[in-house]
Amino acid sequence: MINKIKITMKVKALLFIAFMPVIVIMLFGCTADEPAEGVIIVAHRGAMSDRPENTMVAFEHALELGADIVEIDLRTSRDGHLFVLHDRTLDRTTDGEGVATERTLAELQQLDAGSWFDPAYSGLTIPSVREVLNWANEVGAVLLLDLKERGREFAENVSHEVRAAGMEENVVVGVRSTEQAQEFAELLPESRQLAFMRSPDDIEDYAEAGVDVIRLWLRWLDDDPTMAEQVRKTGKKLMINGRYGELEETVKIMSFEPDWILIDDIAQLKASLEEMALTAGR
Repeated sequence: MINKIKITMKVKALLFIAFMPVIVIMLFGCTADEPAEGVIIVAHRGAMSDRPENTMVAFEHALELGADIVEIDLRTSRDGHLFVLHDRTLDRTTDGEGVATERTLAELQQLDAGSWFDPAYSGLTIPSVREVLNWANEVGAVLLLDLKERGREFAENVSHEVRAAGMEENVVVGVRSTEQAQEFAELLPESRQLAFMRSPDDIEDYAEAGVDVIRLWLRWLDDDPTMAEQVRKTGKKLMINGRYGELEETVKIMSFEPDWILIDDIAQLKASLEEMALTAGR
């Protein structure tokens, strides 16, 4: 039925905004005098809209902006150390070139990981995972670990670092296969898991593998809005990937009643949520 009725994105946006007060009250059960609670804000690569992504200043600023969880990307250096970088190569976010995992940790940390974003951040380095875990433990932060590699050695290395930092209960392991979910259920049974699914057809498989949270892309929900309910029926929490948190996007995301939102621009998302609450209270 849904596929038979095609509405343009412009009209959809107008409909969302028109019904925004109803959506906010349904989701939050609140007015402008009662701020929304319960939606977990996950900072994608830290406060990546305001600071160079996946750097310590980005993680610190994410907490300053009110993020509940900080997401980081994990890779292994040539000499076996875990470091934080999203891309496979160094070209976009450092002054280096080539495949990042072909360098030692010492070589990686000689690179400038800040100037590409703004010269004011010149001299920032690629953090080691150990450094981030220890910082998170000291300040009481929760981390979402986006695992960019697979294999038993990698899994054991990750679990060792998490345990060494005493962070078992304050990390969420972002798995990319049901096999990886089972592996980390064995290695880090105290830690929650989130499914970074590659296909929306895998909801049931990941639920059966025992993950706690399932990530859906907003574009998947555009194609099939019933996916959110599919996740809820499994008893798992729902995370939706956003981008910049602008009002139109936020209204659409919140219409699916997510438990978690992964976002690039924390401040903008919070401003949009506040505007929705104020609109509902008028």
